[in-house]
Amino acid sequence: MDDYISKVVFRYVMLIVIIYGFYVILHGSTSPGGGFAGGSILAMGILIYFFVFGSHWRGKLREAPMSVGIGFLVLGATVEGMKFLIPHEHGPVGTPGTLFSGGLVSLANFCIGTLVTCAILSIIYLLVKED
Repeated sequence: MDDYISKVVFRYVMLIVIIYGFYVILHGSTSPGGGFAGGSILAMGILIYFFVFGSHWRGKLREAPMSVGIGFLVLGATVEGMKFLIPHEHGPVGTPGTLFSGGLVSLANFCIGTLVTCAILSIIYLLVKED
């Protein structure tokens, strides 16, 4: 797309979309949402970025997103396993109503959200037909 106005406007919209995606991911333990919903929001924001800012986006979606996603999957599984090895009722618990009131759940949600983002971007890359 060669429209200058849409590129300028979407730079600011994308910032809001990414901040909102991370908000949904991190507040998944205290409100509706979590890793899957926030990861989907992040993936759609990045995908629209690739559509608006050029046709060279296919080169940026090689194998890297899925390998990053697998790394965060391993980290998330490790965090979930650690919750059951720590004796204080399955992990440390913070002050109720705060961001980290669920203990390690916010970190696990972050790992799940990153995995979902990378998986959606990899699937889109596989579905897009090469020119």
